[in-house]
Amino acid sequence: MSDIPEKSLIGAPVKVQFRREIEKLREMTFKKKLEYIWEYYKLYIIGLVIFAVLLGTLINTLLNPAPDTALFVAWNAGFVQDEQLEVLSDFLNEQIVDESKNEEVIVSLFLTGDGGDPTFTMANTQRLVAMLAAGVLDILIIDAQMLEEKSYVGFIKPLDDVLAEAKRMNPSVYSRIEENITYAIYETGEDEYIEKMMGINITKSPLLKRLGFFEQELYFSIAASTGQFKNIVKALILLFE
Repeated sequence: MSDIPEKSLIGAPVKVQFRREIEKLREMTFKKKLEYIWEYYKLYIIGLVIFAVLLGTLINTLLNPAPDTALFVAWNAGFVQDEQLEVLSDFLNEQIVDESKNEEVIVSLFLTGDGGDPTFTMANTQRLVAMLAAGVLDILIIDAQMLEEKSYVGFIKPLDDVLAEAKRMNPSVYSRIEENITYAIYETGEDEYIEKMMGINITKSPLLKRLGFFEQELYFSIAASTGQFKNIVKALILLFE
């Protein structure tokens, strides 16, 4: 044991304090050592762990940044399984995403219709509205009733420009798209409404059929705040190729 009095450690050199701590630990059992270290150094240990986690997260973010969203598809209609949406997402990623860019296509389920748990439905509705407001939604897959509702309140916008570009890019596929154009009431100004091309019926989409989707009434529409014009056109063409 050291003959240095305990009180003399106050203000003593660090190496003297460190030596005294080592001597204390040598006299303790393994369990006592753990209890002693945790009791006197837990704040330092917790701080070190938090620092290590933050540092690791920062390094991971710098080395592996999250991909940008090339296209966000909100599936908001009909019965569908998660596995089916994953297959669709994988296909769209293969066909749309530029491999030289850190991007991805996301297909996400939004259960905002009737018949589900009210709390869960409300949460998904709020999520949908928030994403629309933030401009991160691009395509909405909806049913006929939702097409009318979302068109009337301005959640989706007319397809004129998208359809014109699809016709220019692939006239043969556009002929099939044209057969499925659906009109709905859209507000063009304050209290001024007119029928516009607001959705595409994709119930019999060759792509969805190949990927194993059940035949049900589905409509392709675009979010009012989207900025992914080119990728939306590509996705629409893929649905009818």
